[in-house]
Amino acid sequence: MADSHYIDPEIRPLLEQMAANYGDFSKLSVAETRAMFAQTAAATARPLPDDCVDDFFEVPGPAGPIPCRLFRPAGATGALPVVVLFLSGTYVATSLDQVGNNPVALVQALGCMVVTPLHRIPPEAPFPAAYDDCFAVYRWLLENGGVIGGNGAIVLLGESSGATLAASVCIDAREAGLAQPRLQVLAEPLLDHQSETPSINEFAYVLSKADIRRGSALYFGDQPPPPRASPLRADRLAGVAPAYVITAGLDPLRDEGFAFVARLRAEGVTVAHRNHDGQVHGFFSMHEQLTQARIAFRECCAAIQLAFEGGLLPK
Repeated sequence: MADSHYIDPEIRPLLEQMAANYGDFSKLSVAETRAMFAQTAAATARPLPDDCVDDFFEVPGPAGPIPCRLFRPAGATGALPVVVLFLSGTYVATSLDQVGNNPVALVQALGCMVVTPLHRIPPEAPFPAAYDDCFAVYRWLLENGGVIGGNGAIVLLGESSGATLAASVCIDAREAGLAQPRLQVLAEPLLDHQSETPSINEFAYVLSKADIRRGSALYFGDQPPPPRASPLRADRLAGVAPAYVITAGLDPLRDEGFAFVARLRAEGVTVAHRNHDGQVHGFFSMHEQLTQARIAFRECCAAIQLAFEGGLLPK
């Protein structure tokens, strides 16, 4: 672990523990990667609190029903806004059994519903399966959200590869002439599968360039990633939802986030951007362990609440 960069002292023990337990992610098989994520999810899972309900429902998809978990406040009456939380896991390790603690934390902080879809995953289901499934879920919520108690206000949120999907859904929705979500929240987003930025070539805390390239290869095989797979390579970003972008100072994906923010602003999209120095990829979900992650989570919730209230809509 290089000491030439500022590393938040709170995260150092976690980095050392992950390095000791998992080593080089890029050398793990798909089965080993999934086992690693399952082990981590089990170790960090918390019992469902009394003030939150955990349900399941399905959305029609292009290749069959798409299973979704639905978290909502216990005893809530009336329609509620919806956060769609696209799961991360380098695409290959996504599971509805491994949603983490963010859905419950969002329900408790915002009094909203949280929908977590399970898109098809590679290598069994290569590109564009996940993109198509996530777009199908968003379209269904726009047209049928009242079925699950939604009030029509939707925010898309994703971390890492989940943020790739959130940003892509906004672009796909624009192209299809659909309404945009109130906000797209992109935490440590992967936005270009072929990036060669300084950060991707310098940092390897938690996530390395080799890990990223391996995940892309599992998704795209021997073919180069098409433009649709990389939101930063979209021909046009104008017309997509306002964005709240969270980057980490030691994340190999950091510079992609900065570049996406710059493009959104240049094309007239409302953007708020918060970079957290000394933090690594995945820190946003560590709000039970890290002070900076708790700050990031609360700031994110404030932005989402403003979006639900219509405060980010054009005047």
